[in-house]
Amino acid sequence: MKKVSPISLLVIFAAVALALFFLKDSFVFYMKSPEQRQAYQQTHPNITKRIFNLGLDLQGGMRLVLEIDRSSLDKEMQKDVLDRAYTIIENRINGLGVAEPNIQKQGKDRIVVELPGLKDQGTAKRVIGSTAQLEFKLLREPTELSRAVQIIDRVVTGKARIDTAEIDTGDTTAQEGEEAQEQARQLFEGTEGEDDASMTDTAGIAEEEITSFTSLLMAADEQIAVREENKAKVDSILARRDVRDALQRAGLGNSLFLWGRENKQPDGTTYRVLYYVKRRAELKGDAIKDASAVLSQGGLNQGQPIVSLELNRRGARIFSRVTAANVNKYLAIILDSTVYSAPVIRQKISHGRAQIEGRFTMDEAKNLAVVLQAGALPAPVTIIEERTVGPSLGQDSIRKGLTALAVGFILVVLFMVIYYKVAGLIADFALILNLLFVLAIFAGINATLTLPGLAGLVLIIGMAVDANVIIFERIREELQIGKRVRSAVDAGYSRAFLTIMDANITTLITAFILLWVGTGPIKGFAITLIFGILASLFTALYVTRVVFNILTGSGTQTKLSI
Repeated sequence: MKKVSPISLLVIFAAVALALFFLKDSFVFYMKSPEQRQAYQQTHPNITKRIFNLGLDLQGGMRLVLEIDRSSLDKEMQKDVLDRAYTIIENRINGLGVAEPNIQKQGKDRIVVELPGLKDQGTAKRVIGSTAQLEFKLLREPTELSRAVQIIDRVVTGKARIDTAEIDTGDTTAQEGEEAQEQARQLFEGTEGEDDASMTDTAGIAEEEITSFTSLLMAADEQIAVREENKAKVDSILARRDVRDALQRAGLGNSLFLWGRENKQPDGTTYRVLYYVKRRAELKGDAIKDASAVLSQGGLNQGQPIVSLELNRRGARIFSRVTAANVNKYLAIILDSTVYSAPVIRQKISHGRAQIEGRFTMDEAKNLAVVLQAGALPAPVTIIEERTVGPSLGQDSIRKGLTALAVGFILVVLFMVIYYKVAGLIADFALILNLLFVLAIFAGINATLTLPGLAGLVLIIGMAVDANVIIFERIREELQIGKRVRSAVDAGYSRAFLTIMDANITTLITAFILLWVGTGPIKGFAITLIFGILASLFTALYVTRVVFNILTGSGTQTKLSI
């Protein structure tokens, strides 16, 4: 056996130092409590890129299975719909800032999304599942809104045969138009009331007691609004066939009612504005070049979070034309059939910029910007499976996994020391380095440790000493036939090499197959197994041999504690 080379020791020390360097941040991070980790992440935003992250099953989070609805797509659009949906959802999730998300295609129509450590599941579902169909539509004039409400009211009160001649057609002179607008504003005076008492009364009206459509409405500037508890009743009225037919006969079939966002009042009541918009969109979301959340710099909403939109060249051209032709009219900004805001067009807007106001928090504005910037999904998606793992369950899994790891480690260490004595201590030293190297590789490549990964670590403990057991048994055989200690050790490693490589290479092949065809937990197990095998080959065949070289370097030993 050759004398120990300083380079051999340097390689081992360098490997250990490198492993400790990569594990430093992980050690600092995971020694903190969950609350302290959140605070630490705020001050060190890149920490999750320098540690091994815990998977969904260990730190809690959300798992969603999304299914694409192809029913509204033509044959040409169905070709790459899964790939396009995958890319858009991936971009949205990256915008959420979730550490190590797992996104996978499943079959022809499904996408599996795993979001470890996610706290706000409701926001995630809205951002991921939102179709993000953005549209700019002009609001109908107050006179047309007034006509539509009168027609609906007549149908609801039993006057199904509408004499449209009795209703203002909107073809008025300027003076008549002003009078009609004033009439529209006064239409709901009875529901507004002097002290808002009548609004309280309508909230408690049972469905069978409703005598008119207007009894469910409130005035909201030049629009109408509905209490949240009456929204379902209004929806049912607007969905009636006789109501739709009456509006169609009155020439209002190219318009539709759309709800605004919830508006909560200081007294605790909630209402929604019911907008009356043109059916045809002036501009759609494909015209957006960029979207970002900013604070408003002026107007009534100064200092409030808004979403700033930058339009592409085509969109800017159309937006300029639309705003020039509709000064002093309202333009509704609609996302997924909900009106987020309906600002007045004060002047021609030719610079290709717009903004969405909607009483947002900054987080809501950021999430909306993420959705708009990622683009609209090519088809609607439905959440067909949802699984949420709470942090407590994750901590319980970690505790049980670490307990299994510790018990397995202690039993193996004791067995090796009792059965192989000093040689067993050498194997135990190699085992510690093996676990150190595996975790360091996880941290170095920013991999995710899952519960199956912990199971893989437990398995690696047994596999790591398996190579040493083969070597030690070969050395024992050489000693039994009378060879010197140094020659026996040399022959033991030489003869065991092919056996060890054969066993580990076949296991590596199996692990790579699992990594290739497996999903989720199976991949986590396969990755841990691959790293563990590579680390165990290094520690069993190289590190332990260097230690034996140090112990038997003089070549005069006649006994070996094995």
